Amino acid sequence: MSRMRVAITKKPAESGARSAPAGELKTACIRTFGCQMNVHDSDRMRRMILDAGLSEVQDYESADLVVLNTCYVRENAVDRVRGHLGQLNRLRREGKVKKIALTGCIGAAEESAELKEQYGIDLVLGTHNTYELAEFIGLPTMRETYTPNLPGVEGRHSAFVTIMTGCNYRCSYCIVPAVRGRMICRSMDDVLEEVQRLTAGGTEYITLLGQTVDAWRESGKRFADLLKRVAEIAPRVWFTTSHPSNMEDRTLRIIGESPSIVKRLHLPVQSGSDRMLKMMHRGYKSDRYRRKIEVFREEVADGTLSTDIIVGHPGETEEDHEATLRLVEDCRFDTAYIFKFSPRRGTEAAEMPDRVPDEVVQRRFLEVLRAVEQNALRQNRDKIGSIEEIFIREGRTRNGRAIGETWSGHAVHVPAEAEPGSYVKARIESAGPHVLYAGEPAN
Repeated sequence: MSRMRVAITKKPAESGARSAPAGELKTACIRTFGCQMNVHDSDRMRRMILDAGLSEVQDYESADLVVLNTCYVRENAVDRVRGHLGQLNRLRREGKVKKIALTGCIGAAEESAELKEQYGIDLVLGTHNTYELAEFIGLPTMRETYTPNLPGVEGRHSAFVTIMTGCNYRCSYCIVPAVRGRMICRSMDDVLEEVQRLTAGGTEYITLLGQTVDAWRESGKRFADLLKRVAEIAPRVWFTTSHPSNMEDRTLRIIGESPSIVKRLHLPVQSGSDRMLKMMHRGYKSDRYRRKIEVFREEVADGTLSTDIIVGHPGETEEDHEATLRLVEDCRFDTAYIFKFSPRRGTEAAEMPDRVPDEVVQRRFLEVLRAVEQNALRQNRDKIGSIEEIFIREGRTRNGRAIGETWSGHAVHVPAEAEPGSYVKARIESAGPHVLYAGEPAN
């Protein structure tokens, strides 16, 4: 599917809107909610906006067009967007905002029709027809351009590169397959061409993206093959999000062997209970997950490990919760994104009986969080005294420190004037459960 161009005949959400009058829109603000895939989608929409001659602004009051690129994973997602839409309608009555576009996962969900009617939204797009924004703002139609191939903005120190979209799994709690569709993989040639273009334009850090990024495949080639090729081109590489059922030992070895791959693995486990993993339709057991982590620790001795955990899924018992706590201790996660179960309409779990009481969910959440943070703090303290090469992701903030990342994947705050995309060396002086604190750079 190199340079793939396909006619898209079925769209998750119909815009029902004509192009905005020429010259009416001069400024635009994109507000992004949710995951890295949404961030990347916003980056491509930003490219359209700039190509159309609009200037990007950061606040609603200065924008003629506001694009809300939305997430639908959490229960309060729609309520949060309603709040922003109410504010935008007030600004429109005051003559400030002229057009409102709703994109992303909510745009592909049933609620989008209700929101469009209630708030007078001018353009509603799902996750598979983002290209229609181009025509709306006066660019030639992109109807036949497959959305992941639309380039993002070049010349930045870091960039996301989508290698696949959609998901073939049917996890009980997850709305993603409904709003992003089945898995579609880009060709290796197409991905490598984009990586080469970005790095030639000055991009230092490439992050490969996909709903289940390690499920990528093409004509017998697997994700490990693609990762190895990308790592030969880009100075710094990472990838997210992986699925344990797809994670090959070969991929873990490549992480350890390649000098350009950040030594961090994000591998969502969701639960340590085999019974719950079966109910969630995750496709693996806890012992298989543990074995993957053992291989990672062997191949990437100084690497960092993060995961996702859901507490309070319908039917979760104290025994299931205890199994999750045991897995947390066994795997020694450096970071965990812990979520209280949130029912999403259209998912299997939303209709399941045996809902866990809120107060029990809160207690279990805190117990898992405490266990993760205790492990992370012990491991981070082991880094005190080491001299680390730190990639600067964000320049000096209000507290006088830049935010960076070590090659082992640790987040670091360092008192430096360095620009994003540059490297500094500094000694780690202290540590918390979530971040390392470095002294003045040595170089």
